[in-house]
Amino acid sequence: MQDFLPRLKDHILSWLLGHDYTGDESNFTSTDRNAVIIVNNRLYQHKVLRINYTTYDMRRAQDSLNPRMHADFMVLTHEDEGEHGGHPYWYGRILNIFHTFVIHRGSANEVPQQIDLLWVRWFGRDLLHSAGWKAKRLHRIGFIPADDDGAFGFLDPQNVVRAIHLIPAFAYGHTPDLLPPSIVRHAKENNEDWCMFYVNMYVRSLNQL
Repeated sequence: MQDFLPRLKDHILSWLLGHDYTGDESNFTSTDRNAVIIVNNRLYQHKVLRINYTTYDMRRAQDSLNPRMHADFMVLTHEDEGEHGGHPYWYGRILNIFHTFVIHRGSANEVPQQIDLLWVRWFGRDLLHSAGWKAKRLHRIGFIPADDDGAFGFLDPQNVVRAIHLIPAFAYGHTPDLLPPSIVRHAKENNEDWCMFYVNMYVRSLNQL
């Protein structure tokens, strides 16, 4: 929860000012943040996020994500094409789903606006692991350590592309070192994380259609 409110207001300001999502939150001054009024100081929590997408055969489908069971997702990367192998996606885990109403004091139209947002914990890709179609291996990712500024953040739900399925890399085991004891973990995880996960790729065969 460290810096939760300042980072929340930074995200809200980026949204209010129309900044394009690049993967990095903009940093604003305390004066800028004080101009953001969260109506009644309330965040409204939701249990489920539903993401519409188009299937490979051009049909409409929907993913259902929730912080309790199906929380992992991907967004389009904003890395340069040649950077770190040019992987097309970033990966994260939803910790909470919110909406709130905000007023931007000093703007031309000081009326409450609804903002939908996700509080997320980000994964980092294992750049030393050869993966992809040519390597015939699944991509490997792990949580970004909590002392890294990019470990947690806020995200507009509209940037979510799809839900993903992660397979724990059992050979690497668990670790308590990525994050101190925290409410963002479920009680059954005993304040530990899997060190690594594999990003599953699944293609439905024709005989299943």
